[in-house]
Amino acid sequence: MCLRRVQCSVQRFFRRFIVFEDGADYFGLYKTLATISAIHYDATSWCDRTVWIIYRMLPILVNVSYFYKAYRLTILPEDNGSAAIIIASVWGFTEGTLRIVIIEMRYGALARIMMFLNDRSYRRQDALVRSQRATLFTENNRIQLTLVATMLMEAIWFMKTQLFSRDAFMLLIDGFVVENVVVQIVYGLLCNVWGMIYVLSFAIFYIIMNTFQLEMKILLDGMCSVESTVLERVKRQIGGFEVSGHSSTLYQQSFWSILQTELNSHISRHVQLLDNLKEFSSIVGPFSFVQFYGTLALIADCAFILSMEGMSSHGMIYLLFVTVLVFQSFIICRGIEKINDLHEAIGHAQYAGFDWPQLLRYSDRFRIQYRTVRHSLLLVVERSHIRFQCSYGGLGGISMERFAQLMQKSYSLLTILRQFAK
Repeated sequence: MCLRRVQCSVQRFFRRFIVFEDGADYFGLYKTLATISAIHYDATSWCDRTVWIIYRMLPILVNVSYFYKAYRLTILPEDNGSAAIIIASVWGFTEGTLRIVIIEMRYGALARIMMFLNDRSYRRQDALVRSQRATLFTENNRIQLTLVATMLMEAIWFMKTQLFSRDAFMLLIDGFVVENVVVQIVYGLLCNVWGMIYVLSFAIFYIIMNTFQLEMKILLDGMCSVESTVLERVKRQIGGFEVSGHSSTLYQQSFWSILQTELNSHISRHVQLLDNLKEFSSIVGPFSFVQFYGTLALIADCAFILSMEGMSSHGMIYLLFVTVLVFQSFIICRGIEKINDLHEAIGHAQYAGFDWPQLLRYSDRFRIQYRTVRHSLLLVVERSHIRFQCSYGGLGGISMERFAQLMQKSYSLLTILRQFAK
């Protein structure tokens, strides 16, 4: 009986991340993984907060130990391979810490954005929209689980091939390796927590961008269907009157009323999306700054180690990590560009997808409605030409051009490191 209850509890737990329902949380799985990875936890009491602080301190102590190793490098220089490993680890841990700081400092804003994206009242009754949101829910969770599985595979690989074969990865006290195997295994596991932190701190931004893209697509589809939706509703509403021979005045009155209502719902959603995107840009800006320069150094350092190690069992782990780094940078740059492309398409849909000369004809009787609708449409078209900018400190925005710069600068830095090693 007890085993049966445990099975039911486990099934209910995983059902939240597999089955899309009306109350499904896009970010439910992320919140669980973020707690496991010591990124964020909503403590409800002082006891919870105390346990959380202690739990979070464990990976921080690992970070401190690598700073100690880096300090010893200045006193007792080691071979290029060990030095590169220690420097890359310190840099990666430091970047991971900065990512957590940014998330924690702006978690209130992130929580508001997540709450907004979880509000699926816009076009809720549309079966196609529900299907698209269900697909997004499944894809986001699948990608998160794939990332976690990749990091677990890398952790196993690290524990098997790296931890006990190199002093640079082992716990040192006064320059000597601690001989206790259990201590080294725990130390290695805590090192791998930073890998999870590095990946999952990026995952929240990826999920938010993915969800924004879908909501933009849904809004774009809604904007494109305004004309057909309005004409269909007008036809249904006054069909009986047309048969009885009523004049076109009733048709015009019904048309303007339905058109304003339909446009207002889409424009209101557009404004909400832009407001939340603006707040999101204030968070992703500093995050992308940290990611750009952190990734720049890590790619060059890992590639430097890989050039010395070759394609061996030791070197393949660095190739996998570099692949993850490049994938993250590409995804965030491409994601911002997709949002901008969809935003611009909304303006084009209003301008080219609506039969303005035929439907929006001026008449003295409905001049107020005519001016209001034209003003609203022109505002949407004008606003859609303003691109969504994510930058920090005037150091350039996030774009595919920025990604190309990252690859170019990483290669240049790698060339300098190789020359320095000679």
